[in-house]
Amino acid sequence: MSDPDVVHAREALASLEHLVVQDIFLTETAFHADVILPASAWPEKNGTVTNSNRQVQMGRKALDAPGEAREDWAITVALTQTVGLDWSYHSPAQVFAEMAQLMPPFNNISWQRLRDASAVTYPCDGPDQAGHDIVFADGFPTADGRAKLVPAFIIPPNEVPYKAYPMVLTTGRQLEHWHTGSMTRRASILDSLEPEAVASLSSRDLIKLESHRVR
Repeated sequence: MSDPDVVHAREALASLEHLVVQDIFLTETAFHADVILPASAWPEKNGTVTNSNRQVQMGRKALDAPGEAREDWAITVALTQTVGLDWSYHSPAQVFAEMAQLMPPFNNISWQRLRDASAVTYPCDGPDQAGHDIVFADGFPTADGRAKLVPAFIIPPNEVPYKAYPMVLTTGRQLEHWHTGSMTRRASILDSLEPEAVASLSSRDLIKLESHRVR
């Protein structure tokens, strides 16, 4: 749904030998799946999320998951045990403890600290110290402490505008709906506020198109 070339996306999914989707709803992608694993929604599980602003947040279960839905870590453990791996996690706390051992940004951030504080920003210099507001304030983790800048070269698109198709269309965002609307479209209030898809176009382009149509 979020791919501008939906035919391309559907052909790619159809070419797969086996497609497994894990989700809370039967989305357009899940429609093409051979197996759908019933996941749990955000208020139905315990765990952590880390945002791009470096904030590790604790999420707490508020509701029981419906039917056979499971928490994400539980589904992963069940899959690994099915293929013969000896994974024996019993809670998201155990998963986070292993993540903290392997990921330096999580140093000094424990499950118990997150339970007490609800959120902690990394990096932290100590288990009782607040996280840094600014990263790389005194330098970067390089030999000379300076950042390495690499130039990026523009790759032209496969399709460019021409007379028959003079515009480039791209997907956008709406206040009421998140991405494809797979969840927000199921919220009756949000769907009533913005019930239909919207195409936005510059007023100048509209006037130009109208003048061509009149001619």
